[in-house]
Amino acid sequence: MHKIVLFGGTTEGRILTEFLSQNKIPSIVCVATDYGEKVLEYDEPVIVQSKRLNQDDMRQLFQDEKTEIVLDATHPYATEVSRNIRDVCNDESIEYIRVLRESVEIEGAKEFSKMGDLLDYLNQTEGLIFSSMGAKEAKALTEVENFQERVYLRMLPSPEGMELCLDLGYPMKNLCGMQGPFSKEFNIAQFKEINANILVTKESGNVGGFKEKTDAAKECGMEVVVLSREKEDGISVEEAKNTLKDKCL
Repeated sequence: MHKIVLFGGTTEGRILTEFLSQNKIPSIVCVATDYGEKVLEYDEPVIVQSKRLNQDDMRQLFQDEKTEIVLDATHPYATEVSRNIRDVCNDESIEYIRVLRESVEIEGAKEFSKMGDLLDYLNQTEGLIFSSMGAKEAKALTEVENFQERVYLRMLPSPEGMELCLDLGYPMKNLCGMQGPFSKEFNIAQFKEINANILVTKESGNVGGFKEKTDAAKECGMEVVVLSREKEDGISVEEAKNTLKDKCL
């Protein structure tokens, strides 16, 4: 049985997986894709499960493993996943701990809390758009007029993500599958190579390379358009480690 279940797929999830492994805390780490598993370093008694879980899957997992504590270290923008995890934990009377990514102050950017408003704004602009929001927002960005010509996408190098974008009508030359975060210098080189005019990004925090992206864009004279994240209550990675020490060691 594993009383600890960690939902990861992020830098925070990777750090906590390594902590659980190093301290030999029996636990299950849930990631959505095979790629998410490949970037993890772990040993027994940590087990990694790579597939997307709905609420019924989560409930069954928690019941089978007699789970006592769930750590939610999913991406700041994976709001539906977090909501599902939290709801099942509440239903099953399981302790739920949200692990938050440090936010970064946004300066000199156009900020939108809703994707629809962001898209409306982009349709009032001209020039090439460089999106670092990944494959998840690729469908939404097809709402940009002439998206096949205007929108370039940077995403994780997963076959599923690339296939999705191609099916949506993006040209192969507009797709860049890479694992970040990236340095400011790398971003500058890529923005200049594409001759991009607008950076569209999420406020992904320091570990997500947000400052390196936005600083590079500003240096290239680009406009920065940001999809802001919802406000959440939770704890930091270091606080999560201390909680695990108190409860498991």
